[in-house]
Amino acid sequence: MKLKVPAEGLAIVFLCFIALPGFLLPSQYQTRPGAEDFSARFAVSSSVVTDRPFDYVLIIMMENKNFSQINDSASAPYLNQLARNYSLATRYTACDHPSLPNYMCLTGGNNYFTGTDCAPTSCTTSNPSIADRIENVGLSWRAYFEDMPSPCYKGALGNYTYATNPFIYYASIGGNSTRCRAHDVPANSGGKGLPDDNLVKDLGSTSTASNYMFLSPNICDNMHSCSILRGDDYLKQLIPLILDSYIFRVEKAALLITFDEGYGIYPTDYVYTVWAGSTVKTHYESSIKYSPYSVLSTIESAWGLQALTAKDGEGPSMMEFFPNNLGPAAPLHAGFEFSPSNPGLDQTVNFWSSVTGGTRPYVYEWSFGDGERSTGQTTNHIYLLVGNYTASIAVTDAFGQMANVSKEISIDIQPVPLGTCLRCPRTDFPRETGLMIFFAIGLALPLAVYTIVSWRGRRFV
Repeated sequence: MKLKVPAEGLAIVFLCFIALPGFLLPSQYQTRPGAEDFSARFAVSSSVVTDRPFDYVLIIMMENKNFSQINDSASAPYLNQLARNYSLATRYTACDHPSLPNYMCLTGGNNYFTGTDCAPTSCTTSNPSIADRIENVGLSWRAYFEDMPSPCYKGALGNYTYATNPFIYYASIGGNSTRCRAHDVPANSGGKGLPDDNLVKDLGSTSTASNYMFLSPNICDNMHSCSILRGDDYLKQLIPLILDSYIFRVEKAALLITFDEGYGIYPTDYVYTVWAGSTVKTHYESSIKYSPYSVLSTIESAWGLQALTAKDGEGPSMMEFFPNNLGPAAPLHAGFEFSPSNPGLDQTVNFWSSVTGGTRPYVYEWSFGDGERSTGQTTNHIYLLVGNYTASIAVTDAFGQMANVSKEISIDIQPVPLGTCLRCPRTDFPRETGLMIFFAIGLALPLAVYTIVSWRGRRFV
């Protein structure tokens, strides 16, 4: 006798396996709440600012002198004259010791190799640099090194040393020989100090000049191994050639001269820092505290670049050194979200802010409504008492515009999961018990259905 199983029986068996998991297991166990990738929410899409305070910037890094060693010094008459004619930052601090970490702060927003001038053969970072941000928005960059034997040279020879060449430490540059050789180049063709003819020649046209330029003099001209007077004389010969170049006469260009470190300790390791050029205020002086992170913040604000780290993202911009007619591009608006949306007692609550308009960098100040505060675009907080709180954020842009927003947040001892009926009886269904019952019924029910269908099949044959 051949067993005949009706189609309805097969359908019942199949539905048992499909329906039981959703019936027996609570829905909150199917996904992990709060498991989103928060980093994706903070990606900033940069766009080039059209009305910029400068279209070109050249940074010259000198070495190893305190502010007091240069300020009003008879050994540095030209540098002091330049500061009087243009703009001087009297409280600009280096970020670390020795030299290399300060170069990394100035180009990468972090002192990645603190405490060492390690060689690029043993020290590298995969983090981005200001060069990456500049290329991302279609602008150009080039770094010049006096007495460098050949492009992208990673050794030390004569008065050139790798420790004053930060770009070769970034894996995306130093690890890419083609990119490195195109952007990391000798400042001079003779290899013996002035004239820095390769740099000066590039400043002669918009087709050869880069938007971002960086110059490291050799270790004698930068005052590291030679006198202040020698370094000042170097600047006296070079700076007039720079300021009289086509880029600095016709285009909107800014020159920054600063030092890598003094003999103090961050955040009071003050070094002499001058802004110069036709776009810079004249006979101006500021006592606001700045740092290498502020230089990055200024460039990022001027060109609409994404911040490299929280240090430059929240660092004070040096926009005060440029004409006051430069204002914010658009009104500042801020908002924020938090997760989970119905947090419980002693549970970590993640907060993140979104900002439009204004001018970067933004300063973020959080208040959680329980007396605690925090800073940064993203933060988290744990509430220790049950109750209703008003969380708020105040965002300030580079020009002092402020935007405020607040939201109510309720903290419960055992918050109700999303999608749960608030007026329905509340039950807890342990996951392990549900799984055990599911598998037991999953085996027994199909067998029972199969037996009944088989019996009916024999009966009607």
